[in-house]
Amino acid sequence: MKKIILTLVSSAALIACQTTNTKRNVAINIEHESQQVNAEDVLKSLNQCQQEHACKIVLDSQFNSWLIEKNYITIEQHVETDEHDNLGVAKIVTGQNQPLPKITLSSDYMNNQLVKGAINEWLTWKRPQLINTWQYYQFLRKDLLAFEQYNIPEAFILAIIAQESAGKVHARSRAGAGGLFQIMPATAKRLGLRGEIGAYDLRFDPAQSAQAAAKYIHEQWQLYDGDKVKILAAYNSGENRFARLNKRYKNKSLWDKNFYYELPRETRHYIPVVIAAMLIFQDPQKFNVVLAPFNTETMIVNLPNKTSLSELAVCLGQEQRADGWFRILRNLNASIKADTIIKANTDLKIPKTLATIFATSCHHKELMQLARSLHESDFQATGGLFNYRVKQGDSLNKIARKFRCSSRKEIAQLNNLKAPRYLIRAGKHLKVPQC
Repeated sequence: MKKIILTLVSSAALIACQTTNTKRNVAINIEHESQQVNAEDVLKSLNQCQQEHACKIVLDSQFNSWLIEKNYITIEQHVETDEHDNLGVAKIVTGQNQPLPKITLSSDYMNNQLVKGAINEWLTWKRPQLINTWQYYQFLRKDLLAFEQYNIPEAFILAIIAQESAGKVHARSRAGAGGLFQIMPATAKRLGLRGEIGAYDLRFDPAQSAQAAAKYIHEQWQLYDGDKVKILAAYNSGENRFARLNKRYKNKSLWDKNFYYELPRETRHYIPVVIAAMLIFQDPQKFNVVLAPFNTETMIVNLPNKTSLSELAVCLGQEQRADGWFRILRNLNASIKADTIIKANTDLKIPKTLATIFATSCHHKELMQLARSLHESDFQATGGLFNYRVKQGDSLNKIARKFRCSSRKEIAQLNNLKAPRYLIRAGKHLKVPQC
C-alpha cells in the first residue's frame, strides 16, 4: 500500500512541477484526478522526478503532509526515503520536529509498553525460537563458561543469543555478522578472534566466540555501570556510535524519549526484544513458559562409513526430540559444513541419549542409502548458494571477505564475471556460496 501511495504521489508531484516553474509550494492532490493512471507512466514519472532536483524537493516537502491529511500515518510520524536503497522504499521514522510517540518507556520493565509488547511476541509466534534457544544452549553451556568468569547473568546472555542467532552456531547475517553472538569481522579481530576452525573462522567456534563476546560485554558493562539497556544499545548499534550519543545526552537514562528515539530503528527494536527474553528466562513460570531440563551428555562415535550431518539427522529421526537433531549435531560439530561428506573413521560428537538409535538406524543400509540420495539431491539442487544484493562501495574481494565461505574467483565464476576487473554494480544480485 505504501509503495502505491508513494508512486501515485510522485506522479502527481511531477505533473505539478511540469505545469509551473514559478510555484515552489505545490499542493499535491490526486483524489479528484479523473484520468485513469497507467502504471508504466507512473513509474516513468517517478524515475524522472527523482532525477529533477526541483521536483524532488517539492515531493519531499509535500509527501508527509499529504499522508497525514489522508490518515495513512499519524502526526507523530513521517516518511523518509531510505538513502541506502535506490529503490526508494519508504520507511516510518520519528522526525526531529514531530511529537514523540505516546507510549510509556520506563526502567520498570513491566510498565514499559515496548518491553511488554516484545514479551507478547516471545510468548506467541516467537515461542518456538525461545524454546529452541534454551535447548541448544543446554548442549553449549560448557563452552560458554567465559560469561561466568565476568559474572554476566545467564538470562541476559540467553536473551542475546535468542535474538542474535536463535542458538544456531552457524547463523550469519547479510551484513557479515556471524556466530552465536553475531560478531562482525572487524570486531572479531579487535577481540582477538583470529584463525580458523575447520571450514569456518573462529566466530563460529562456540567457546572462542563466547570468550570474545564476554570480553566485549564486560567492557560495556564497566563503561555503563551494568546498565543492560545501554550495553545492548552499544552491542547492536556500535560501541563508538552509541558512546557519542550517550555523551551528547550526558549519560541520561536511555528510556528518556528524546534519547531513545535518536537510536537507529533496528536498535530501538532490538533493546526491548532482548530485555523481554531476559525477563522470561529469569522467571519462566511467571509467563507460563516451560524450560524443561534434559540430558545433555555427549559422546564420541566413530563413523563406520562416510556420511554427512544431514544424513545422520535423517537416521536419528525424532528420537526423544520432536524437532529432530540436525541443528544440535551442527552445533556440537561446529567445524563441519552442512554439505560436507565426512570421511569414514572420523570421530563425531552426538548426544549420549542417541547411542542406541545411532547403533541401529544409522547402520541400516537401506535407510542410509536413502539419506545419501536425499543429501546429494538437496545440495546439488541448491548448490549451497544464496542471493546477495551488491551495495554501494562493494567489490568482489570485499564480498568474499565478508562471508568467509568463498573466494573472489569462485564468486566470479558463479556469476560469469570476467577477470581482471570483475566489474559489479550496486543493485545487482550475485550468487554467493553459503557456509
